[in-house]
Amino acid sequence: MKNMTLCDSTQYVHFLSATESGRAHDKKLADEYALHLPAGCVLRQDLGLLGHAPTGVVVEMPHKKPPKRELTFAQKLYNQLLSPLRVVIEHAHSGIKRLHMVQGTIRLRGEWVRDTVMVVACGLHNLRVRSPHRAYRAPVHAKLANYAE
Repeated sequence: MKNMTLCDSTQYVHFLSATESGRAHDKKLADEYALHLPAGCVLRQDLGLLGHAPTGVVVEMPHKKPPKRELTFAQKLYNQLLSPLRVVIEHAHSGIKRLHMVQGTIRLRGEWVRDTVMVVACGLHNLRVRSPHRAYRAPVHAKLANYAE
């Protein structure tokens, strides 16, 4: 089972897709949901979404190592500069998975149960992220601040 999420630099989850089969390809799911993002915003995506480029959005994606060849120095440097920015997304995913029901196998029948559990997990994560007692606060960029509110 898989879900697609969309979060900002503060790890706040803005979008959660419906729970889909693990066999469905990421790009196909991204094309189905067709999100309308503000013009000029930056979308950081992984290599599973290769070829997905919404209009008016700057897409930042790491370079993939070509078969039997190495990446160029510029490509390696780009990947290294992009890596700390992508860590924020991974921290958001791990924050969602703090509700251990999401990590394990849900044996309850019905797709609505899986969706409900994931919505609750994202809601708890967003509550933690917006808490005034949170120890870590990521810097909010001016362009993302308008989108996040």
